[in-house]
Amino acid sequence: MRAFLLFISVMYVTTASAVTYTLEDLDVLARQNAFAEFLDHALDVRPSERSEKWDEMVSRMAKSYSDAVLNESTIETRHFHKTESLYLWPTLKKDDVFRLRRQEIGLRFFKSCLKSASPSCWQEVKAFWEKDPNDPDLGLKLSELVENYPSASIPAWPFLEVALKSPLSEFYCKRPFVMKNLWDKMGIDYVRLGPEGDLLKKIDQTVHPDCLPSLNAEARKRLHYPRTPEDRELGFRILESQGKVDQKTTDFFYTVYLLEHPSQGELFNYSWNRLKELGAKEPRRETVLRTIRTDLKALPDDIFGSIDQVKRKAVITHFKNNFPEYLDFYVNQCIQFYQGKGSYPNGNPTLNCQTFMSSEIAPAVLPQEKIDQYLKAKKI
Repeated sequence: MRAFLLFISVMYVTTASAVTYTLEDLDVLARQNAFAEFLDHALDVRPSERSEKWDEMVSRMAKSYSDAVLNESTIETRHFHKTESLYLWPTLKKDDVFRLRRQEIGLRFFKSCLKSASPSCWQEVKAFWEKDPNDPDLGLKLSELVENYPSASIPAWPFLEVALKSPLSEFYCKRPFVMKNLWDKMGIDYVRLGPEGDLLKKIDQTVHPDCLPSLNAEARKRLHYPRTPEDRELGFRILESQGKVDQKTTDFFYTVYLLEHPSQGELFNYSWNRLKELGAKEPRRETVLRTIRTDLKALPDDIFGSIDQVKRKAVITHFKNNFPEYLDFYVNQCIQFYQGKGSYPNGNPTLNCQTFMSSEIAPAVLPQEKIDQYLKAKKI
């Protein structure tokens, strides 16, 4: 008897689980807005029987489900995964309303996920993106989200890459965090390309033409206000590759390059020859000096404190012979700073002056009068 009851019980459970819903059953559930049961059985209907009415009901029930999920204070993992499984349905994949709700659910879920620093979070974000990897707006939102959680160690660039290749990049590139990521990417690419690389081609591959005005504006800013030693060179090269540098900009860049951290190579040779050319062009030297005085917070002078004495002597002597106005201005600024004359909101504008004035190079390129003035000012 007990064996018979067990048999009946198993048969009942098996039969109940094997029950399939018809289109009519789903219609009843849709009219009742019983979205959970509806979505659990919507695929019971054979593909050949999934009519326009079925599509409409699926979209409507998916909307009801996503609305209910979004009304919760937090997005639970099971609801996130359920939404992701629904997005694989062809009907919902092309449903713009559900697509946007799916994005909102995902972004809210990831916000909690990233905050908790869950090890699996990156895989969840990656899988989420791979289901819809060509949506520039979603790419922007994901990149902005992961940017706010640096501890998660999730790179923003894979998401931004799609966004910056779209016509909407005209607006995206104006956002500071977007430009920061783009600039970092261009810096990496520039180093990888090397001197013989085609930077213009790389720029074309990276951003839509509508982003270029913002990128070029950033390049001009970094040319005069670099945040890293490499910024000025990258800014100049980005503009140069597009034919957007004039004589004034070129004179300025090569002059400052020699004053900062010149290293042997093609760029050093160009800079050396450019300064030699300026030696016979006083108006152009005046323009460079004026730009340095008005645009830079501190005078470029790394070479004055270089531990490479041979290079330091060669470059400073080159300036004495071809751009003596800069040497005079630099030394005068140094003396006036120690005399307490003038206003210096950014501190000492000649950071390596002491090293230079105490070196054996100073007497070779400066009149003794200037050295005496400096020594007197230092005693004050």
